[in-house]
Amino acid sequence: MHALNTIALLIRVTQNFMKQLVFLLLVGFASGRLSAQQNLGVRNSNYAGIQGALINPSSIADSKMNWDLNIISVDEVFGNTFLYAPKKNLHFLGFKQIIKGALDQDLFGTHFDPQNPYKLYQVSFSGEALGPSFFLKLPKNQAIGFSFRARAYANFNNITGALAQNLFDYFLNKSLWATDLHDNSVKIDEMSWLEYSVHYAAEAYSDAHDEIKAGVSLNYLMGNTGAYAKNANLNYKINDSNFIFTNTSLDYGRTDLNRPTNFGNGNGFGADLGFTWLHFRQDRNKYLYRVGLSLIDLGAIKFKHNAAAYHLEADSADFSNWHQQHFVSNTQFDRAVSAVFYAGDSSKSLVANQFKMGLPSAISVQADWNVCQRYFLNLTVIKGFHHGNGQGVIRPDVYGLTPRYETPDLDVSLPFSLLYYGHMQSRLGIACRYKYFFIGGDAPGPLLKLKDLDGADFYTGVRFYILPKNQK
Repeated sequence: MHALNTIALLIRVTQNFMKQLVFLLLVGFASGRLSAQQNLGVRNSNYAGIQGALINPSSIADSKMNWDLNIISVDEVFGNTFLYAPKKNLHFLGFKQIIKGALDQDLFGTHFDPQNPYKLYQVSFSGEALGPSFFLKLPKNQAIGFSFRARAYANFNNITGALAQNLFDYFLNKSLWATDLHDNSVKIDEMSWLEYSVHYAAEAYSDAHDEIKAGVSLNYLMGNTGAYAKNANLNYKINDSNFIFTNTSLDYGRTDLNRPTNFGNGNGFGADLGFTWLHFRQDRNKYLYRVGLSLIDLGAIKFKHNAAAYHLEADSADFSNWHQQHFVSNTQFDRAVSAVFYAGDSSKSLVANQFKMGLPSAISVQADWNVCQRYFLNLTVIKGFHHGNGQGVIRPDVYGLTPRYETPDLDVSLPFSLLYYGHMQSRLGIACRYKYFFIGGDAPGPLLKLKDLDGADFYTGVRFYILPKNQK
């Protein structure tokens, strides 16, 4: 039954972040603005504005703009090694088809190999809606800004193929019945929250050829949903009438996933720190190279309302008539699972009415070389931190190399990136900005019907800004 708890939790978390993914996509299409969280084709530009502060808060002190106003933007990055949609079943720019296929559950297949049921798979999703946000240059080489974001992350790390396929089939795949199965490696983390940020950056040092900018972002966080499963030791067998567990244990926690719009389930604080070093030849408007270093998403959220943490452990447990049971709430399910694992005691699994989850903390390096005139070459590395045995969502590692042509009115870039989330995946994209409008993607292949769909990464948008007189 302990495994069943894992299964139901996995299903509910999967459904929850899939709903968030679809919601973010729909909002993005309706608003006409999407941007991927790497945003390698836009975020490292000298005209990135407030979006640049989200990867390095010191960037606004070095911006080519006097001020920048973001109206609304939506970001999403999805990558995995288990689910895919064959390119032959995709349409060119088939956004509607992808959304409908995800909702109807008839578009995607799996990479499950019955001959290798314990192969490990990874799933990573992040979504972000950036609301009204701005930055403004101040005297004495200073800048201030404000941003408001709604964010969501989910990670399924090292899930075995057998468990993943069982989840995909709601445990109704009879080819996996009457077989002893196990999973001792899966770790799940999911979290969504609102984030209010104040940004400040200033020049810290300057001489004839060098400048150093420093910046900080202070973030207030309001928790919405949170869920985790860890320390899994699952040994189970499924048949038509019984879900049998032996020597099984699991730690898990969750907010009330039946109320996914309640943003008062927790709160916390976060911070970003950043530095940028610029080296010039003679013209102070054209650096030879620029190097940034930043720590982003330092902090955590403590979920204290509609939240609970549980521990399940039993030498043997038998959940009879498992697929005929119907639960109307998370609490009812938790109590039923506890009763199965602890000989009828429906409250023994509860260990706390609160839990803490870490943010997707990362260290990032951004190096920009002005090759000649309007041509630049950017190297960006984002290395996500893990949380050890603690709870917290994880940012995938990104290694990006982006050649860019840039003028005050026009940017064209070709981002090549490697995304790592337990599996290295290469991506080749394209991005273009003309004045206040930009469009692009770091992984447009599936949308162009060039490859199977196993991830998503697309952005487009409109914002407003003012350039200094010498930049117009």
